[in-house]
Amino acid sequence: AGGVVVAILLFTDCAGFQGLKRHTGPEYETETDSWLRVVRERGGNGMWLVTRGYHPGDDVVAIATASPLSHAAVLDRDQLQVIEAVRKGVVATDLKKFLRESHRMVLIQPPDWTAAKGQATVARARSKIGEGYDFLGTVGLPDDKRWYCSELAIWASGVRVDRIGPENVLHPKSMPKLGKVLFDSDQRDGQPDK
Repeated sequence: AGGVVVAILLFTDCAGFQGLKRHTGPEYETETDSWLRVVRERGGNGMWLVTRGYHPGDDVVAIATASPLSHAAVLDRDQLQVIEAVRKGVVATDLKKFLRESHRMVLIQPPDWTAAKGQATVARARSKIGEGYDFLGTVGLPDDKRWYCSELAIWASGVRVDRIGPENVLHPKSMPKLGKVLFDSDQRDGQPDK
């Protein structure tokens, strides 16, 4: 398992590796603004934002899991932020920046979501800011003091995680089946979404 993690780290740092092309320009900024509007109107604290991002790590996850989705975060709608586990650990990120760095975005309401449960989910996720990234967890050897993206989002919603074995890895691609999809932007195309 350690060799897999080393290979992933080397692969994601390889300058020659090409993933999705990041779209820029006014039409894509307008599209990002439309996604932000949808999240503000339909989203609630503690909901999940599952995306296909442009970072090299997103490319590795998408390829390794044969999925159009590669990352997950917890929405803090009040602060217009997401709490996410990235390579440097658990951080809070500006919501618009997060959306700008996404090629696709799916807004998911966790099971049995209420506004009060959503607030508790945000508080749980925020309590882990500063903790490290769970590289070994992505191959089925979790560490209860470290987090990978979907593990953090699902745990913060009150679901037990940290079960050993590759079959227990929580992939972003499975998250739409775990909750209710409220919005799916599909792939970024420069057209505002409603």
